[in-house]
Amino acid sequence: MLRDGAAYLASLKGRQIYEAGRLLENPAEDSGTARTAQFIAGLLNECRSADSEVSENGVLLAYKLASSSDDVRARGRAFAAIARRSGGLMGRSPDFLATILTAWRGAADSFGEYADNVVRYWENAGQANLVLTHAISDPPADRHLPADAKGPLRTLRAVRETDEGIVVRGAKMLATLAPFADDLLVYPFRPLAETEADQALCFAVPVSTPGLTLYCRPSLARRDVGDHPLSAVFDEMDAICVFDDVLIPWERVFINQDLTRANNLRAATGMTAYAWHQSAVRAWIKAELVFELANSCAKVSGKAGSDPVRQQLGELAGIAESMRALVVSAEAGARQDEHGHFIADPVPLATSGMLNATLYPRAIELLQLVVGSGLIMHPLTADEAEGSPAHDYFQHYFAGVGADGVRHGRLLRAAADLALDAFGGRQMLYERLFLGPPDAFRAKFYDQYQAGRGTGGMLSCLLP
Repeated sequence: MLRDGAAYLASLKGRQIYEAGRLLENPAEDSGTARTAQFIAGLLNECRSADSEVSENGVLLAYKLASSSDDVRARGRAFAAIARRSGGLMGRSPDFLATILTAWRGAADSFGEYADNVVRYWENAGQANLVLTHAISDPPADRHLPADAKGPLRTLRAVRETDEGIVVRGAKMLATLAPFADDLLVYPFRPLAETEADQALCFAVPVSTPGLTLYCRPSLARRDVGDHPLSAVFDEMDAICVFDDVLIPWERVFINQDLTRANNLRAATGMTAYAWHQSAVRAWIKAELVFELANSCAKVSGKAGSDPVRQQLGELAGIAESMRALVVSAEAGARQDEHGHFIADPVPLATSGMLNATLYPRAIELLQLVVGSGLIMHPLTADEAEGSPAHDYFQHYFAGVGADGVRHGRLLRAAADLALDAFGGRQMLYERLFLGPPDAFRAKFYDQYQAGRGTGGMLSCLLP
């Protein structure tokens, strides 16, 4: 039986986590993280009893290697069920890294002498229902600044080997969900040069490991859940992970200072198709959330009969349907990869990621246009209580079509959380940069499309 939420919450103690300069002693109890931890615990509980999300051997479908197109579609349905619980707002729900790890398992031979480590870790992670995230980006000094600007804290690297494992030192960022994760998967994000072999690493490490410290940005969840219904629950946090001579046991090492394997990790394992499937489903569900929120606000306020608002809602509906259609196309085009396992067609998946970088910000702009001034001026939870100074007036002023002022106020607060607040800004930036710099990804997609689709030879028929 998969681990339950209570066991997960109990495991969050004993970590070295700082949030805005303050030691966060227990994410399960701190006001800035407790509700997110409780949500993840509830997610683990719900997945245990959801037949559509668990395979025949009792582990999440995200950990199952697909042997048919039906298996691919089943995995997509499981992704959608998990995403709907957060409206797609949790970019690092546990199924995301589970898919990457499953891709590695399916291509275990690509890891050479460490192949058995990958297989065993994948088995253990699935059976334990681990909450995983990754830490893959490098500090700015190693990405953009000249060599003489680099200080003592540089990107993660191996500093020595022992009988027990490899010792690593340095930093990785931007680890979303890190305070809530059981383990970090660490691997390179950018291509490494010949002089960077000590950074050519891939391993799994528990967040509670001695010498590993997380430095988190300020929480966006330390606010009343009634006034901030989305950010108070779904702020998954981001962190810089600092390794101070951390020992990585040999059984958790997957690549050790091997430039060829590190630089070929994505191509050799096909992990992007696995990860993009989950993220494309989540983008579709998130687009539906924005539409549903805008549509509900428009109906309650009486704006839904206005032609300009109907046009805006129509565009939002088109965004949601486009994201859904790309998932359907990808799953319909499922095929066997070079390792003998079925994957969704990566071209529609890449299209989803590329378009979502611009369509999601557009969806939020449309939400702002539909809701308008209600994003700024709306009742708070304090105004809902009978006897509060503004209660009677707000009940009358915000009374809408089929809803009283309380219901309308709650819709407006949710819309403001997503369209106007720091949480919403972070969500937009996340989607813009999810696949890296958008311009660079569009150029990569051009190459992928050429290779995956080629040309139909139409011009030779149409032109002399």
